[in-house]
Amino acid sequence: MMKNWKKITILVVILGIFIAAFIFLSKNKDKLGNDATASPSPSETASSEDVVDLFDFKWQDITKMILKRGDGEIILTKEERDVEKLEEDDQGNTRKVIEKKKIWVNPDFDVDSDTADDIAVAADVLETKRLIDENPGDLTIYGLDSADMTTFVSADGKEYGIEIGNQTPTKDGYYARKQGDTQVYTISSHSGNTLKYGKFDIMNKNLYGTEAISLEDIDSLKFSRSGEMVFNTRKGASMSEWLITEPLEREAELTELSKFLDWLHRFRVSEFIEENVQDLKSYGLDDPRYIFEYTFGDKAYTLKLGSLKDEKYYGMMNDITTVFTVNSSDLNFVDLPLIDLISTFIYIPTIYDVEKLVIEMDGRTDILLINDNKDSDAETDFRLNGKKMENSDQESLFRKYYQGAIGISGEKLDLNANPQGDWFARFTYTRKKADPDKVVTVELIPTEDGYGYYLMKNGEYSGMIMGKRKLDDPDMGIRQAYKNLIEGLEKKEETN
Repeated sequence: MMKNWKKITILVVILGIFIAAFIFLSKNKDKLGNDATASPSPSETASSEDVVDLFDFKWQDITKMILKRGDGEIILTKEERDVEKLEEDDQGNTRKVIEKKKIWVNPDFDVDSDTADDIAVAADVLETKRLIDENPGDLTIYGLDSADMTTFVSADGKEYGIEIGNQTPTKDGYYARKQGDTQVYTISSHSGNTLKYGKFDIMNKNLYGTEAISLEDIDSLKFSRSGEMVFNTRKGASMSEWLITEPLEREAELTELSKFLDWLHRFRVSEFIEENVQDLKSYGLDDPRYIFEYTFGDKAYTLKLGSLKDEKYYGMMNDITTVFTVNSSDLNFVDLPLIDLISTFIYIPTIYDVEKLVIEMDGRTDILLINDNKDSDAETDFRLNGKKMENSDQESLFRKYYQGAIGISGEKLDLNANPQGDWFARFTYTRKKADPDKVVTVELIPTEDGYGYYLMKNGEYSGMIMGKRKLDDPDMGIRQAYKNLIEGLEKKEETN
């Protein structure tokens, strides 16, 4: 019995000790912090009780920022300027307008005002929960002996400064302190990165100097690849009319050409790399891989792209020796062959614009007389060698035969060829109205290697070659279309 009482007494004493310790720790919690055994150091930061707002200004009130970095000092001022922008009306039409706007400026380079605003915003909302050192004796521990310093000046002349040192060992924040103060805090990585922005971070990545550029503003483009011109093109009366002028004259294939034009008007720098570059060869810009020479209205631009590294091309605009990068994933069109960028149809008038087509091929001559109109109520009159198409089935087969003729198109290019000899097939179109010619002749001259035919228009070589097999294509080939038409006419005669 005595042994049991002794055990009970011991347990009561132990419980009393635990209770006393709990009360002691609870009373001294605020003094010891969340981690009562740890002491503040660069590797283990202690937590203060409350969130500390480091500044009490509003970012909208800041009119000047001074960025002192290891490579120099940058002064940004906020000024009201006329800014051009695109505005869309209720009908979806876009026009250029000018508005007054306060933006960040610097006399030496074009500033990305939104990014500069980010710096002021980061300071406005800057807060910390961690006081690291009240009065450090060795600033090198925190990287504050050579800190990046940013000073904010408000409209009423008040100044606020922040120094940003090293990242914390855990890489989740930076050491920082206010100018004129000794206390060292930690701030978030996002805030630290923003407050450490340098020149390349705030330089405008839009090299056109305005956001008011649309696809319609591009007037011309010359594109070179590996030192050789691929094509030269200019805009016609509208965005839907682009003409390739070199190395041959053809209408542009807008589906593919638009990839070039769209990228150019949206082009933005990914990252600035180096200013005043002396060694262009190290970036592949002494002999660029791609060169875009183009115009926006009266402004001419030359954009050069050099070596590819880490899925980005090094680039340079005009003669400014500032190297930047652009994302290669946005440039998957730059190696397109020329034939993909041109209209390969040798001549493709609509049936409504033609009154007569003479097809000379395979030892026969077919005369197609055409009277068709876009007006659905207008009477259609199609005749093949004098025979009128009597019903919708015959008219459909007649149209297919016509489509086989205008479907003559190139499959490859040979710009150095000099076609000789007689034509194998000839197509003579007589238009209702001259545009610009009243009569247009298309000829197919056999190639020397037997592959196919040189495509000629009005006696001039187009630069294009068509393979023989295309004439026999079961869907669009002219031979199959002729066969189907004749069979349709014969079937009608048999039923009569």
